[in-house]
Amino acid sequence: MMITNCDLIIKNGKVFEKNKFKKNHIVIKNGKIFKLTKNIKSFKSKKIINADKKIVIPGIIDIHFHVRAPSFPQRGTVQSETKAAAKGGITTLFEMPISNPCMSNAKVLNYRKKHFDENTYINFAMIPALGKFNDKNLNGLINSGAIAFKVFTIAPPIDRKSEFEGLCFTEEKNILKALMHAKKSNLTTIFHAEDQALLDHFEKKQKNFKKNNPAMHNAMRPDVVEASAIEKILRLNSIVKTKVHIAHVTSELSLEVISKFKNKGQSITAETCPHYLFKNEKDVIKSGPFGKINPPIRYQKDQKKLWLALKNKTLDIIASDHASFSFKEKIKGKKNFIKAPPGAPSGELMLPLMLKSVSEKKIKLEKVIELMCINPAKRFNIFPNKGLIKRGSDADIVILDMNKKWTVDRNTLVSKGKNCAHLYFGEKIKGKINKTIVNGNVVYDGKKFYRNRNMNNFVSPIRKN
Repeated sequence: MMITNCDLIIKNGKVFEKNKFKKNHIVIKNGKIFKLTKNIKSFKSKKIINADKKIVIPGIIDIHFHVRAPSFPQRGTVQSETKAAAKGGITTLFEMPISNPCMSNAKVLNYRKKHFDENTYINFAMIPALGKFNDKNLNGLINSGAIAFKVFTIAPPIDRKSEFEGLCFTEEKNILKALMHAKKSNLTTIFHAEDQALLDHFEKKQKNFKKNNPAMHNAMRPDVVEASAIEKILRLNSIVKTKVHIAHVTSELSLEVISKFKNKGQSITAETCPHYLFKNEKDVIKSGPFGKINPPIRYQKDQKKLWLALKNKTLDIIASDHASFSFKEKIKGKKNFIKAPPGAPSGELMLPLMLKSVSEKKIKLEKVIELMCINPAKRFNIFPNKGLIKRGSDADIVILDMNKKWTVDRNTLVSKGKNCAHLYFGEKIKGKINKTIVNGNVVYDGKKFYRNRNMNNFVSPIRKN
């Protein structure tokens, strides 16, 4: 019998392949899945993982992640936040453009790509801002490997303008121009959808609230602010007909708009995030500034509709919108809620929270894999390299212990923003990441982290001939 040497064997696991779970062995060689087999006698490896009584799934692709490195080490570094991602079963993250300077040209993209590559524990892709509307800038970003483009339909925070340079387009004519310009790339454009004119209107309502009252946030940014912006984007896109993705959908009203335009045949995908699925306005009031996120966490009725939208395919993807801030920055909102920066460190808890929902029979694990692995890979043109366990695919794999019970507290977290994860403290979870494997290398074994410097971790769209 001929013996084939390989790099890693994962044996005896219940493996997700061809859209179902079955007992199998995975043979890995040169960072790829070499074979799925019932018989491993013809393979030899120094590294063998026994996944008996464990579940084996594709690595999570998180398409909405904010590291912002290297500009704000107090908020997080590539090392700290990619460790957090690995601990949460994320094998590929999409880095958003916000930093100082904003990632809106090839020079900044390549600089941040190099910095990530030197420090990351997992795979990463880059989502730049459109920046200047000229072909030279656009082609520079495409040739540097941009995975998609990001657009905000609101103005940048007054004290953070440089972080948002080339990212924000508030007027309809400029949103239209952004859609038309982005279409030339054949990449998807991701929208943070809130209407600036309505924000300006509702901002006056803050006068009716005490400065330390978290309820002011939903009053200043009600669901109509988000839904109106989505309506505007998709109405304009009915002319342009480019690929649009709506980020962090929060409300029933927004879902109605998305559903309407999907039914008209537009190329639309949409995501929601763990904080919208698992938390509501009562949790924000309890957490204070640590529960401040844009768009806001809304009401129980919206939460129920989001879960339904995952089932009926109005929503296609779950992403973390991981945004770590320092405790010092967040606590400013204790006396004046407006001063707290918006965001929560959700990356390492996204999959565990979904596993909890699986254990509670709220959703099937197969559906979680569709929403967090398959759909992201397909939408952003990295399928079938990523998103599934199949011969020839990248060996990005997560091993799960579905019976492990644990409780979230700050000592269990590794993100730099762990002291700001108040939304999730005390959360009792059944289901834990046992191992995270990136390009055939174990990067997290349930206790320790391992960084592999010899791998190319940068992910760009598959070029179609």
